[in-house]
Amino acid sequence: MKKVFESEFNPARLKEARLLRGYSITELAAELNITRQAISQFELGDTIPKLETVLNLMSVLNFPRSYFFKPNSEQFIGNTFFRASSKLTKKIKDLQFQKSIYGYEIYTYLSQFVEFPTLNLPKYHYDLGWNKRSIEHLARSLRENWGLGTKPIPNMVNLLEKNGIVVFSVDTESKSVVDAFYQHRSDRPFIFLGNDKPSAFRRQLDVAHELGHALMHPHVEEWDSLNKEEQKLIEEQAFYFASCFLLPEEAFTKTVTSLSLSHFIELKTYWRVSAGAMIHRAKEIGLMDESRYTSIQKQISMKKMRKSEPMDDMYAVPQPTVMNKAIKTILKHGVKSSEEIILELSLPQDQIEQLCNLEKGTLNRIDTEPTIRLL
Repeated sequence: MKKVFESEFNPARLKEARLLRGYSITELAAELNITRQAISQFELGDTIPKLETVLNLMSVLNFPRSYFFKPNSEQFIGNTFFRASSKLTKKIKDLQFQKSIYGYEIYTYLSQFVEFPTLNLPKYHYDLGWNKRSIEHLARSLRENWGLGTKPIPNMVNLLEKNGIVVFSVDTESKSVVDAFYQHRSDRPFIFLGNDKPSAFRRQLDVAHELGHALMHPHVEEWDSLNKEEQKLIEEQAFYFASCFLLPEEAFTKTVTSLSLSHFIELKTYWRVSAGAMIHRAKEIGLMDESRYTSIQKQISMKKMRKSEPMDDMYAVPQPTVMNKAIKTILKHGVKSSEEIILELSLPQDQIEQLCNLEKGTLNRIDTEPTIRLL
């Protein structure tokens, strides 16, 4: 395909916009009342859509005109780790992957004006060779490196952002099929958290799980090229790291004074981890035998606690703040106006606001103060 200039329609951008909005080629063609072949030709660059068609694309896909004429961004993208699930379709993965591309574009754009926290993450190269002992050691080492000791971690999202990991919170439109996913980028890890789980305790585990991938699997080959056994192993390693990191064995053991379900529910306020995760950890480190574990799992099922536990609605779900603060700082100091940010990113306003965890309509507000540029 020939080089795309800003004055030319970019066929790759049409495909990106279609995937983000969740349309198949057939579905988009029906919305526009044109043939499926026409959409395919537009996306392949074989034909250029007429102005009327571009206007219709803008309306249906809710993208600015400038987006369709925007050159491709050069991005290094390492492996993308999606949780293995029979419900995770290619359509869902494509949609979330596209959001990750926009997230990186926003991060790169904002990096021109703000200095993000320096990445503070040790490098390890065990890849698939991790075992429980080495993972326990890794969790202890990272806690020591970050000065956490063995105390509970109240906010995993804030902890990662403080140490230079970029975290986004996105609507996954997948009814919890996508809890979170991780990508290795050119200079730091990127973690994307689904907004479909209204539980602060479960989010803690999701974030720690993705942190495990960032530490243990940055050099693993493409996810889809791994067999099911390798994918399962990688997921087990990440979950085990999350358990070790959130619930250090010695400190956690001292707090478990009963093996009753109600006691683990009470411990949620201290460890900020779900009762289910703590029960699993108790079995892992030998505090609970198989018989007791089976019994308590039956209680969890009877009480319908698989998807929601007591106290889940009592704590706000931790949200990323770094991108939010970056945008607001740029606006506050007049470095850029809302209109300029949208225009220069050439992305839909709803996607900028969502990825930066901004209240809907934030970038609609008219600037009442004169713009003063910082040198």
